[in-house]
Amino acid sequence: MIATDLSKLGVDVVVAAARLTRLASRDVSSLPHAAMRLMGRLDELGPTRISDLAKADRCSQPTMSNLVQRQEENGWVRREPDPADSRASLISLTDAGRSELDQARYEAGAAIAARMSRLAPSDLATLQAAVTVMHSILTLDPMEDTPR
Repeated sequence: MIATDLSKLGVDVVVAAARLTRLASRDVSSLPHAAMRLMGRLDELGPTRISDLAKADRCSQPTMSNLVQRQEENGWVRREPDPADSRASLISLTDAGRSELDQARYEAGAAIAARMSRLAPSDLATLQAAVTVMHSILTLDPMEDTPR
């Protein structure tokens, strides 16, 4: 496949995944969208500085600080000293936050499952294979040579 075809496929994957995510999150009642994004990012990255969370979420540091503070008040995240820099803190999920995130993901998954139940078995198999490929994409280093 040539680079322009791969770029178009990349756009199609990103757009479809974003739309699917928005569709699924509409039916999540347990967790506000911004909180789910923050907690999902912490699940992905582990303990992280606010500045790095803001960069990853493409928002300002004050905006992220406010979001983190609200989730701290809910008991969903905690702030601990960064062992590498005593002036900074690391933000991480609490057990309660993990439970809230798991519940929100379950609700989002159930919303999509309701639509998936109407798919043909062959489409479900294709979707399962696509999810496996998407996980592979997430682990690939774009700068590393890979066999084609």
